[in-house]
Amino acid sequence: MNKRIKYYFTRVGAVFLAVVFSAASNSQSVQITPEQAGYDGPTLEKIVDRANLVYEAGLIPNYAIALAKDGEIFFSTARGDRTLGTDTPVDLDTLFPLASMSKPITSSAVMQLVENGELSLDSKLSDFFPLFGSMLVAPNGSLGAQFEPAVKQITIEDLLTHRSGLTYRTQIAGNTEVADLYEEIELMNSCLSPDENMELLSQIPLIAQPGSEWNYSVSLDVLGAVIGVVSGVPLGEYVSQNIFDPLGIDGSKWRHEQTDLDAKYATLYEPPAGGQPSLGALGNESIEWQLVESSRYSACPVGGPQRLFDEGGSGLVGSVNDYILYASMIANQGTFNGVTVLKEETVDLQLTERLDISSFQQADTKRGFGLGFGIVYEEDNSTVDYVFWGGSNNTGFFIDPKNRIVGVQMSSCFRCRQAMIADIKKIVNEAAL
Repeated sequence: MNKRIKYYFTRVGAVFLAVVFSAASNSQSVQITPEQAGYDGPTLEKIVDRANLVYEAGLIPNYAIALAKDGEIFFSTARGDRTLGTDTPVDLDTLFPLASMSKPITSSAVMQLVENGELSLDSKLSDFFPLFGSMLVAPNGSLGAQFEPAVKQITIEDLLTHRSGLTYRTQIAGNTEVADLYEEIELMNSCLSPDENMELLSQIPLIAQPGSEWNYSVSLDVLGAVIGVVSGVPLGEYVSQNIFDPLGIDGSKWRHEQTDLDAKYATLYEPPAGGQPSLGALGNESIEWQLVESSRYSACPVGGPQRLFDEGGSGLVGSVNDYILYASMIANQGTFNGVTVLKEETVDLQLTERLDISSFQQADTKRGFGLGFGIVYEEDNSTVDYVFWGGSNNTGFFIDPKNRIVGVQMSSCFRCRQAMIADIKKIVNEAAL
């Protein structure tokens, strides 16, 4: 049974029009019509068709999507339950494990410290964790190769742009023997303290010389640990005090009370592997779920109060409504609702290309990378269409800086590879009036 009810809200009251909004949402966000934002409502409904395509095939357990201009939501839709087979509908306030959608927020926290003179893009990682002062490099991540000494120190900019020489576990994005070693040691490990994680990481060779090439990695987790050293408080506490609280974000955190998770958290699923049977039909919907419950966070549950390390690259648990507020601040060059979180020049720096990552992204147009954000260009490969990032739990967002439009899409499905943000942005472009 489709739980969505189609209706519009205007800013002046409950005047019912014709756009998709989730009946289940408890959102207090201001609502406007698509036309007030400059978009055609019926065209935007193609987003629902796109989302239902993978949902009704049983490939994702749920979805929540919203579009906003200047923080005012002009389209939203949600479908599915927090846990399959239960009557727990997701909405814009549901807590999803955001995975790599944590990275831009951590990057903004770093840049805020740079603004305040507490950090520099040229600061060395070894200034905060001396064990990184003399790293070795295993060329191409091969443990059988002759190791080389690192010719330069890893800097904050190297970490922000994934040119640190670090990598990821094999399960996430690694494909080298060094990545296999990360997997074996379980880096990063939220059950360990930041210092313990950094000590382990510093003993593993890099896969490339610092500053030399883009390798998607645990670099933002490392920056989360750096923020802890510089600010004197854990990453999650720093972000809450300096980014979330000023923006009115109170539901998204690195560590939640268990009661909040019990009430709002979306169970994580993944495709079956190794002959594991899928869940099949559950509940009232005639959908054959091609999924199983994920054990990804079984040791130290993501978002849980027992976590010791706020992983800057993957540990945030948050909602669509909250991410809309953060993204709207970026879209409005650091200021939102009269509150300045970042200077305009800082946001410009974050959204300016530092390197071309087209060869790492399978796309028809050029892709760049700034300080924490991917950059997608229009067909001329010179004009920015939008900035974006996503997470391995099937989450994603885009920010259109020119039109101050943001879009957020969340689901709870590890390695499902059904993220829709690029298709959603295409539909938004098509709907422009």
